[in-house]
This record gives sequence, C-alpha cells and structure tokens, in this order.
Amino acid sequence: AAPAVGVMFLKVMSKSLDRIAFEYWAGVGSKADIESWAESELRKDEPHPDACEMFQLSEDEAKKQSLRLAEEIFKFKPISEKGETWAKGLLKQYCEKLLNEEIAPYEFCRLVQLFDASFLGMRTLDDGSLEYPDWLGDLWNNCDWCDETWTCSNSPHLIEETRKVLRGET
Repeated sequence: AAPAVGVMFLKVMSKSLDRIAFEYWAGVGSKADIESWAESELRKDEPHPDACEMFQLSEDEAKKQSLRLAEEIFKFKPISEKGETWAKGLLKQYCEKLLNEEIAPYEFCRLVQLFDASFLGMRTLDDGSLEYPDWLGDLWNNCDWCDETWTCSNSPHLIEETRKVLRGET
C-alpha cells in the first residue's frame, strides 16, 4: 500500500503553482493543492516568502493568492496559450465527469461558458473575424439555457455533444 500512497502524494505535489492558479480561475481550484505547493516550497533552501501564508486561507483568499503568485513568479495569466492548453485538458476531465454523472450539467456548462467567453477570439482569422476555440465543439449552444433543473437524462443533446467533444469530432 505504501507505494500507491507515495504515487498519490507525488501526483498532488506535481501541480505547479501556475496550474493551481489556473484551476482556481476556472472555479475548480483546491486549497489542498495550494497547501501542497506551499509545503513543497517550504522544503526548499530559499522558499518563496509568501509560502507560509498559504495555509488557513479561505477559498477566495487562496484563489487570489495563487493567481497573484503565479503572475508574480511565472508571469502567468489564465487567458494565454498555456491556459488554453490546460482548459482543453480540464474540459475533457469534466466531459468524463458529466458522462459519469459525477457533476451536474449546470456545473459543466458553467465551465463551458467560462472557456467560451475567455478563449473566443484569442486568435484572429485572416478575414478579421475571431477564431472560435474548436476544442469546445458546439457545447456553447448545447449549454444554452442550462439551469439547475437539467440532468443527464433530460439533456440528451448536451450528452451527445459531450461525447463528440471527447471523441475529437468537433
């Protein structure tokens, strides 16, 4: 059992501060991740001076601090090439969570809406129009009017589009 625990511990420890900040920005951040980063940082010979402050933060404070530190240390901004790469991976994870009914359509669509609003137009096409992030497929339209009453069983259009996105049929 010890190796499995060690692997799990390393997996948590492997998240970089900019990745943690991105996940907070996306609304799926974890205080455990920021505290793991701080613990790792404090083991260094010259830890970041703010690492001690990462413990006992509220979720909102943890989000603010992770975003501030990621920008300060890495010049990281969530709406960037690196952020888009992480958004693609996070979207796939959340597609699987939706299909496994681990999250509600409303929670999933909140993430889709954030990514659509943030990454639409990151690039401009030759004709001057804004490039739509094709990795989102048609999820934006399939999330239209989504509310807390939606379930996987009463939203077959969303489930089908989610499957298409996972298969790369966008």
